[in-house]
Amino acid sequence: MKLFNNLNDHTRFHARMRGDMMMARDSKKSLNYAEAWDYVNLIAANIQSKGIVKGDRVAILAKNSVDNLCVFLACARIGAVVVGLNYRLAAAEVEFIASNADVQMLFFDQEFDGLRGDYLRSRIGVCFDSDSSAAKLDSWLDSSATLNEVEINGDDILFQMYTSGTTGLPKGVLISHHNVLANTYQAPMATGKGGRVGEIGLVIAPTFHAVGLVGSLMGVIYGGSMIIHSDYDPVGMIETLANEHVSTVAVIPVMLQFSLAMVPNIKDYDFSELHTINYGASPISESLLQQCMDAFGCDFVQGYGQTESTMALTFLTADDHKKALTGRPELLRSCGRAVFGTEMRIVDNDGQELPLGEIGEIVAKGPQVMQGYWKNPEATAKTVVDGWLHTGDAGRMDEEGYIYIQDRVKDMIISGGENIYPAEIENHLMSHSQIQDVAVIGVPDQKWGEVPLAVIVSGGQPELSAEELTEFCRGKLAGYKIPRKVEYIAALPRNPTGKVLKKDIRTMMAEKYPPIA
Repeated sequence: MKLFNNLNDHTRFHARMRGDMMMARDSKKSLNYAEAWDYVNLIAANIQSKGIVKGDRVAILAKNSVDNLCVFLACARIGAVVVGLNYRLAAAEVEFIASNADVQMLFFDQEFDGLRGDYLRSRIGVCFDSDSSAAKLDSWLDSSATLNEVEINGDDILFQMYTSGTTGLPKGVLISHHNVLANTYQAPMATGKGGRVGEIGLVIAPTFHAVGLVGSLMGVIYGGSMIIHSDYDPVGMIETLANEHVSTVAVIPVMLQFSLAMVPNIKDYDFSELHTINYGASPISESLLQQCMDAFGCDFVQGYGQTESTMALTFLTADDHKKALTGRPELLRSCGRAVFGTEMRIVDNDGQELPLGEIGEIVAKGPQVMQGYWKNPEATAKTVVDGWLHTGDAGRMDEEGYIYIQDRVKDMIISGGENIYPAEIENHLMSHSQIQDVAVIGVPDQKWGEVPLAVIVSGGQPELSAEELTEFCRGKLAGYKIPRKVEYIAALPRNPTGKVLKKDIRTMMAEKYPPIA
């Protein structure tokens, strides 16, 4: 047997070595590693009994739970490829993904039954939590089913995760066992925050996205214990972190902001066992970081990556965050440095490497880079060129190797022939006390072609006029970068990983700012 060949080797090992230690628990179920291994094998045998073989696609349309995780591990056990379906999508979007993936079987929560279209209703269906038009998991399982062993190699596909579709139709990203194992080894080497046997992690991020899924698998790989929340609850998160001996959690900054707002007496809680809060999807402001450090008293780590890189390409470490608060605040605008075994470059439109400090597209090469897009060789060839993943993010690199994301390449604004990266403007605007959240987009302009529009969430603070905003930016941003217009909305639209959906904002603003005739 090859060392670290696949995910199953780790699950089997921990079941044998520390079978009585908790693997995962939610509000309904708790399993130790031995119980989980037996349960995974039982589910796997029953999936096989329905004719599912290695390489077939099995979808999960459900919130986080122990059962959800065990179904994933059962599919891994027999080589079936898991397709996590985002339950926040519309039914037509779910149907597109399911049919594109050739899903043969579906496990789902009853509350999402309405998202099953004709295609999914024609597949084998098993419901996690209640009787419906499909069998309920508990009654569906037949204890007499026999598991047939399947050879699983590191290059076999473990899961197929769909992009958010922000640049077109969603694409199925193929992630192998080796991709996941490599990234779960790279992360602790980069951060110094390795997984530990028995360490309790809180899982909140949805497992239909990489942060939640790979974070959960990291817990299994390192023999950790997981408390699984089905949803993000600002108060519930705080209470679990304080009362359940949690060591680590992965969030997005806005979740921290909400929790601080919802728990005004947070200083009364004891977070002495919490050592690391991991965050991603967006940078954290200096003021919010200081508030969180004061409240939680733990280390903070930021990760940057995308679906096509399994999870992480870079990390801004705990030491980097401490440096940011003691004289180097610019580091908080960085997403950190490349993880072990990963090369990163900044390139121009022709793929040529740019000098340090110049803005171009961020590209990366490493063992965590996807195997390609499902049934889409053209898109694969454009995205992975000679082994280099073209992220679609614009950024620069400094002399120490820190990456600074400027924006998505597609979100760049061209005003009067000048390239403007909205993230630079957003970072400055977020330092204003009357701005809770902000996104900057380009809108049509007769004279300049495009000009920046600031779309602001005030959070109950008095609204700033365009003139006040201009004055705040004067001397801090070049004149052509200063937003000429400002609009206020209640909340920025975001995808489940916290990324702002600028295409939705453009749609919202299209009527007021139509194309120039």
